[in-house]
Amino acid sequence: MNRLLIFHIHETSGNEARMAPSAYYMDAEYDKVAVRIYAETAPLRDAIFNIYNDGVSIFSNRTSRAWDISTGEEITGAADTNVCLAAGDNSDEMADDFNNITIEEGSFVYCNLIDTGGGKNFTVQLELSPLSEGESGED
Repeated sequence: MNRLLIFHIHETSGNEARMAPSAYYMDAEYDKVAVRIYAETAPLRDAIFNIYNDGVSIFSNRTSRAWDISTGEEITGAADTNVCLAAGDNSDEMADDFNNITIEEGSFVYCNLIDTGGGKNFTVQLELSPLSEGESGED
């Protein structure tokens, strides 16, 4: 049976806030299945989140790329592991580009709100699947 981790933050006076609960303890090994984001008040600009497994983002590095019009050279931006809820949207269900690192038994998983984008009352769900059979995966 899959395990669902739910993180929530009602309002924050700034950005870079840890969402409640502060962390989940992993009782078994899990693989990542999906991420779902909901906001009661949709953000005015992209709201940005990151989920960490023992301090390491669970998402793959994505690098932004652009072209310098004057020189024709490719410009590579900084690596980014965040996920976002697009401006104007109240929800998004995504099976994001997860890294290939297993969530190990005994690790702690937590979620940070990086930028509210002007939205409020956020809930982030992380669905996990147990790697070994016989695990209940219940919270």
